[in-house]
Amino acid sequence: MSSAKALDFGKVIFNVLKTNSTLLSVVGMSANKIQPTPMLEQGDPTIGVLYEISAVNPINAKRVNRSEITPLYIVDFSIQAFSTDYSTSVILAKAVINAFHDLPNGVYEFIKVDGINLQTISEDYNKAQRYYNKAISFQARVLG
Repeated sequence: MSSAKALDFGKVIFNVLKTNSTLLSVVGMSANKIQPTPMLEQGDPTIGVLYEISAVNPINAKRVNRSEITPLYIVDFSIQAFSTDYSTSVILAKAVINAFHDLPNGVYEFIKVDGINLQTISEDYNKAQRYYNKAISFQARVLG
């Protein structure tokens, strides 16, 4: 796996979330409202889950020639769960956290995930668009 391939981690994020029944059972939520962060700027959102990869850091990458050491990448990513209703934003955030907390190690979208850890949670209110936002950051260990 290369750093460029690690950018495909967005596919992992999307597929984990689009198959989460708790997330999709929220009124007004659907798989087409799970999108990369730049999509927030398009339209007037009332509910959704956005994701963004902020860093891909290689570990052990220089030692690739040694067969006993697998390259490791630390992928930092964040999820924004938002809704015009505060309670709904909390439900969305909990579903996102549980989706990644309960995700077993394995291969997803041809990417070997070796654990995902919750890093931070914060909340905000967007006065201009009148929605509540929960920002959740994670760190994933990806084997190459």
